[in-house]
Amino acid sequence: MSLAVAAVGFDGKRAAGLIKERGLGGVLFTSPENTFYTTGAHTLPGTGNPILYALRNQTPTYSFVDAEGRVTLFTWMGATMGLTYEGQEVRTFVDTLGAEEELASFLGELQGIKRLGVESTCPFWAYRVVERAVGGENISVADEVALKLRLVKTAKELERIRASTRIVEATVSELAPRLHVGLSRLDLAQEARQAMMKHGATAVDHLTIAFGSSNPEVMLDEKLARDQVVTLDLGAVYEGYTSDNRRLFYTSEALPDDMAALHGKLLGIVDGVGEGLAPGTPFSGLYSRGVELYQKEGLEPMFFHVGHSIGIQTEEAWISAESELKVEENMVLNIELYAPHVSGVMIGDEETFVIEKAGGKRITTLPREIRLVGA
Repeated sequence: MSLAVAAVGFDGKRAAGLIKERGLGGVLFTSPENTFYTTGAHTLPGTGNPILYALRNQTPTYSFVDAEGRVTLFTWMGATMGLTYEGQEVRTFVDTLGAEEELASFLGELQGIKRLGVESTCPFWAYRVVERAVGGENISVADEVALKLRLVKTAKELERIRASTRIVEATVSELAPRLHVGLSRLDLAQEARQAMMKHGATAVDHLTIAFGSSNPEVMLDEKLARDQVVTLDLGAVYEGYTSDNRRLFYTSEALPDDMAALHGKLLGIVDGVGEGLAPGTPFSGLYSRGVELYQKEGLEPMFFHVGHSIGIQTEEAWISAESELKVEENMVLNIELYAPHVSGVMIGDEETFVIEKAGGKRITTLPREIRLVGA
């Protein structure tokens, strides 16, 4: 008896519609994210055994979706033993040469297909195989096909995102009482990793931790000082789906009045943008709403976007002025907005919303005030 592997978010009917709309005969998906999305194969670090991700240089896994929404998975034969991949044909190989030959053989078997789509990150070897099959002039970048599919979540995807959010919030709650002057930023990051895994994460997405105005993107062994803001911007992964949580702390007996006032303004702005999360609202309209709310509060709107969609990736699509996307039911959107304090720290708030028929429902539940910690 074989065990079944299945994609939890992929909808073949919707995929077929988007592929036909582009005038394509099919799309080759080569990124780990989109291969996981279309097939359920464990191609990401936060899904099952991450060996397919670790060995992607030797045994690449990829998928092909045709204009009828049918899926073909190409993977290392070791990943198929005793398994059934639901709703898809599976073709196997043992090494990179086999991967190339199998794709060439498959494309050679297709009948009547003149135009194919690839991702903009398609490996050169795979692009050359497609080029030989249909000619370079008949290849299109089709990133928006997967993006439009992935933006609208299924019930199972929403379950995983909610679980990931609960994990990261439990982690922040556990870390809060451990904050103290003299704490190492490296030690805090390690504690955050361990806590996420303890609370059920299958991987760590990000550890954006800052003490004061330190660069949160580069982890160094700084020590927490008195009268500093601690930024905990953490993301967990649960079965391939991420979370994104940001909360602030302050190492003193009292919060500076100007910092509290600025933070209060940002909370109101985030809530104000969140109130606009109705199905049908253009992303560009949400951006404009953010600009208006900043100006109303006397703040300079120094941002490129007011948030982003979240799912398999932390930032699937930005909610920006240039976006042509619209809010749809079952999207998951993060609204995050900040402004600089005189201390050099970016003060603000980030909240996650699931879009329902009536609008956005916030699923982040941690206290939102800047909490004081032992100084």
